[in-house]
Amino acid sequence: DLSGGHILVHGMPGSGKTVAVRQAVRQLIAVENRFQPHGCYWIKIGNISEQKLLATLRDLATEIDSTKLSDVLFVFDDIWNQEYFQYLTFANKSIVTSRFNNMKNKNSYSCIPAKEKFEFDEAIQVLQKRRSNDNNYTLTNNSIVKDVIDRCKGLPLAISIIGGLNLQSDEDWQDLVKTITNKDLETEGFLKDYDFNLFATFQLSVDQLDQRDQQLFRSLGVFKAVQIPLQSIIALWGINKVSVKSKLQNLNQRSLLKFVDSGSPSCSLHDLIIEYLHQSLGNRQSTIALNKQLIDSYCRECNGQWSTYPRDDDYYYQYLMYHVIKTEDDKIIQEIIKDFNWINVKLKSDKTIYNLCVDLQQAIDYLKRKDIANWQQYQQFLWLLQRYEYNLSIENMDLVQVLLTLAFDIDWIKERALQLAKENTNDKNKYWKIAVLHHRQIGKDIEPLKSKRIGKDYYDDRIAVSNPCYGNLRIIGIENNDTQDCRIVIMDYQKSKTIYQITLPKQRISDVAISPDGHIVAFKSSQPELGYLCYNIEKNEELYFFGSNHLKLQHQRFDQLQFCSVIHNNDTVLVTLSENRKQLKVWKIHGKEIQYTNKQISTDYKIESTKWIHNGSEIMLWWTKYDCDWRGGRAVDNWINQCQIQIWNLQPWQCVKSFVVPAFSIQIQQEYLPNMGVSNALPLTAINYINSNVECLVLIYGRTKGGLLMLENYDLELWEDVNKLQNNFQPFPSFIHRIDDLNISSDQQLISIKSDREEIYVFKVGNGKLQSYIKLQSQYDICQSMFIRVAESNRLLVYDRSKSLYEYAVQGDNIPWNILENDGNDEDHQTRELVNQTRPFDFSVAYISNNPVVVQLFIEEKIYKLKVFDGQQQLDHTLDQEYDKCYIFDDWHSVILMSIADDGKVVITQCRCDEEVTNFLSQNCDINQQKTIWRYNPSDIVKGRLVEKLRFRKADNTLIVVLNERLAENRNRLTVVTTNLCNGKSMIYTDENDLLYWNCIYMDDYYLVTLSKSRTLKLVLQCYQIGDDTTQTRSIANQECGHTIERLTCKITLPVNQSTHDFTFKSKLFNRKSSKEELTEYWGETDGNAF
Repeated sequence: DLSGGHILVHGMPGSGKTVAVRQAVRQLIAVENRFQPHGCYWIKIGNISEQKLLATLRDLATEIDSTKLSDVLFVFDDIWNQEYFQYLTFANKSIVTSRFNNMKNKNSYSCIPAKEKFEFDEAIQVLQKRRSNDNNYTLTNNSIVKDVIDRCKGLPLAISIIGGLNLQSDEDWQDLVKTITNKDLETEGFLKDYDFNLFATFQLSVDQLDQRDQQLFRSLGVFKAVQIPLQSIIALWGINKVSVKSKLQNLNQRSLLKFVDSGSPSCSLHDLIIEYLHQSLGNRQSTIALNKQLIDSYCRECNGQWSTYPRDDDYYYQYLMYHVIKTEDDKIIQEIIKDFNWINVKLKSDKTIYNLCVDLQQAIDYLKRKDIANWQQYQQFLWLLQRYEYNLSIENMDLVQVLLTLAFDIDWIKERALQLAKENTNDKNKYWKIAVLHHRQIGKDIEPLKSKRIGKDYYDDRIAVSNPCYGNLRIIGIENNDTQDCRIVIMDYQKSKTIYQITLPKQRISDVAISPDGHIVAFKSSQPELGYLCYNIEKNEELYFFGSNHLKLQHQRFDQLQFCSVIHNNDTVLVTLSENRKQLKVWKIHGKEIQYTNKQISTDYKIESTKWIHNGSEIMLWWTKYDCDWRGGRAVDNWINQCQIQIWNLQPWQCVKSFVVPAFSIQIQQEYLPNMGVSNALPLTAINYINSNVECLVLIYGRTKGGLLMLENYDLELWEDVNKLQNNFQPFPSFIHRIDDLNISSDQQLISIKSDREEIYVFKVGNGKLQSYIKLQSQYDICQSMFIRVAESNRLLVYDRSKSLYEYAVQGDNIPWNILENDGNDEDHQTRELVNQTRPFDFSVAYISNNPVVVQLFIEEKIYKLKVFDGQQQLDHTLDQEYDKCYIFDDWHSVILMSIADDGKVVITQCRCDEEVTNFLSQNCDINQQKTIWRYNPSDIVKGRLVEKLRFRKADNTLIVVLNERLAENRNRLTVVTTNLCNGKSMIYTDENDLLYWNCIYMDDYYLVTLSKSRTLKLVLQCYQIGDDTTQTRSIANQECGHTIERLTCKITLPVNQSTHDFTFKSKLFNRKSSKEELTEYWGETDGNAF
């Protein structure tokens, strides 16, 4: 606290920085009870890449409650790179150790130089601690000992190593002097930076070990510079646990390593010792051999079943692939890539897919360098994982099952997953399960590169992304918007991990924004008194707006807020649009303040929109020169059809360009004409600007029409000239029916247009013209899309209602561009579109003789077909009519097909096979035994029909169909049909109650429970007992429960058998402010807690 919360301990390697800090921190926590209850986080950094550092810090961020940061002490041990200090500013209290000190650090840290050498008496104390046969006096008065301490410059690590040597006589000490002063031995790295032979000092200690122990110690050089679990050392050395511990304790006594025999036993080595071991290994072949020894040891430990290795050894699962690559054994590398069981365990051990993707990419790069023929198929596997990452629930998924579902078109993955699935069952139990997984068939060649999940609720529909050129991409999004559990989340895109979150009281968030470096976030609250809230997530502090008088603004209410896409002179810049939309201001962030820059634009008209262009160097804004309700066609006097567009340069602050375009336009055939009236005209709703090789504007009128207006030869004073406008305007193709969102890539080569709710078109632009396009088709409504720039290539991010974010490559040689003809009006668009001609639209799964069977209904070239398979055998059958649904039931040797016509007619067909599953799927099976078992022709009053439930009751072979029939005047009724599949007899029950709607809330073989609303607006719980082919279904109980379903709690008790009717209802309507205590008081503790 006295040093401003930050201390830097710096000094040469081996000077004892880490030991000193460890002792001091332990004293603070254990003895003085500081930093409780949140404690201390110790992060070993060392000589790692920037990417690895950021990954480490973001892993750390997921473990820490951001609201408690001020109470946590962070120790960042051994920083090698001065640039890394910028990433540590989030810590309120920190201790840093480093080999280096820089003038920049003096402004932020209290710098403490570590003593680079022990004083003589300190060195004697360390030697005495290591030697039980000499007293302090004997060592102090020995001139040779003093000479040794002087020769090794009192370096703490060297003194500690020497203390562990068994030196018995003056001759031994004299030999030591000769050894450490001999610099003839060549050394590398930091070992050569000392005035004495530190390498030889280490060598003396190692030479005192017996031959076997020397080999064992040197083998530790195979490990990475991290904590090494005892289990991995046992595997490498191949001896029992007791012997391993004994040898590690001996090495610890000699200061050759640090062994901790408590909790999860592990050892660590000093960086200089690691460097010594690496130099001892010698050539590349020795390194390969040692890594092979480790992999062979791991293999023996798990009997070649990589996924069965003890799961408490994190090192194994994190670094196995690293060591396998070091062995240069192509066979084992491919074996592990294909071991989906091991990958499954690794994912759960790492709790992220990021490390796996890094491992796979390194393995693929190695195989590619070696020109291994099938490296492409492993790249295919990596792309599959990245593409469907949003489907991977790391904690509880089974990767083999996921791959069986996703890799249906990749043969080697499907075959390998099927093989492992069979092995995993061991013929003891069912292994297969059915999970609902999203799949997107975009087109023949266009698939997402990656997919992520962000958000949870329907209203979580806004995201924003940082600029990838400033590091890993960060995404800001919303979870549980407009609920009591509303949160702002910031996610590391690459690692799919939440790195920061802000919990909010119930409110609706309508906008989110993030700075280009991902450090500052902003979001707009629906609460008027809050407006936009801004946070520095690196420092965990809220930011506030300050006006030109340097006083804090009383409110932060703006209509829009946008961060500049680049950092200007180390400043984060943003613009805001006032609530009345008539004033734009530019701000910059300094510390905790968002400072006004005295740059603003004021207009007499409402500014429609602002946008950063030219990579953040300019701002474009536009407004219309009228004030009218264009939807009602009411214009003010002296109204003119003009829209003013201005482009302002940020430095210096001035308007550099100004354009005038029609504010309203009308389309007559293929021509767009300025319209002098409001009625029947399309208003200008969006504008963007392109200035690559040809300057042009992108204009959108009425969200249905638009195009590119070339500004070359466009006379700004004669904009009303129809010919001039037509000559310079290229409309979007006619297949663009609606324009809800428009984006332009940063290099201004691509335009994306959201057309309709589930379609995006991407256009190439050149010379001010649309040249070609591709289409992306989503399975869900698209919320947003945006371009990002990755490795000099454009990517498109698409965020949809399933809360999934997809990344598409939209630049490169493999993109199937469609050439636009006739100036962009592509008449053959529908026929030239890439579509999949085979379209499955329903499936069903069941177990027959304890084996999984899948039936699939699909259409191929307008012909309906049925496919039946168990993963190995497959049977296809062409159907004689159209069907909508297919069903298969456990141990019932039939497929049920259902057709529902527009007029409400229902036809159910049975495809029967009497043999067990092996014959069910064979060509000998007569699947052609089709028969219509039930045909329902409704009365004239039925306007439509929906199958709510279909169930097979095995006890008496009864098929139960529950129908929701739509009647006139928005009324509905319930119909239950029970059919015996053996004799074909049916019974039909129709509930004659007049209902506005009804929902099935429970169904089993014998009972159906519904919740309905009557014409009197009363909610009714109803229970039905389901009959069979001779006994009619009937209503056995009902209860009214108010007029609203909101906050309604119900408990329904079903009969224990069919001979009794002890059916009970209990319900209670609570108000909006009801507490948990009120629930438990009425329902009791168990049911109250459940509610």
